[in-house]
Amino acid sequence: ISCSVAIADKLDTLVGIFGIGQAPKGDKDPFALRRAAIGLLRIVVEKTLPLDLQPLIDASVTLFGDKLTNADAAEQVFEFVQGRFRAWYQEQGVDVDVIQSVLARRPSRPADFDARIKAVQHFKTLEAAQALAAANKRVANILAKVEEPLQEKVDAALLKESSEQALLT
Repeated sequence: ISCSVAIADKLDTLVGIFGIGQAPKGDKDPFALRRAAIGLLRIVVEKTLPLDLQPLIDASVTLFGDKLTNADAAEQVFEFVQGRFRAWYQEQGVDVDVIQSVLARRPSRPADFDARIKAVQHFKTLEAAQALAAANKRVANILAKVEEPLQEKVDAALLKESSEQALLT
């Protein structure tokens, strides 16, 4: 019960303050919103609670009703919490590229975020990781140079190598 109350309190604080347009700026955080966000994340991650933050934030916004003056409060709170994830994992020594690769998916479940961080960190230790990352970068660079729309279906007649044909099946 104490975790539920703490989570609700932290979300209420975040949504309420963002909802009246008082988000922290620069080094100034007079309402300790960074601490509230980190506390929220720590509870959910350390207790491995299967909570999805987006509907919780949305519910909090709804409960405030017309008292909020910032129509973008829900999205701003979500982005702020995502930013706290970045800071928290950086303090733990997680590489920025690992954090950014997980943030790119915009996971809204902190326990899922944590599991993805651990999975990507483990993947980076594998021998095949470097080769796969290099191949992926090469493909991305090639695709970035394509000016015409790509076809949705592959023309099997154009595949010459057995490895190309194996990829199709």
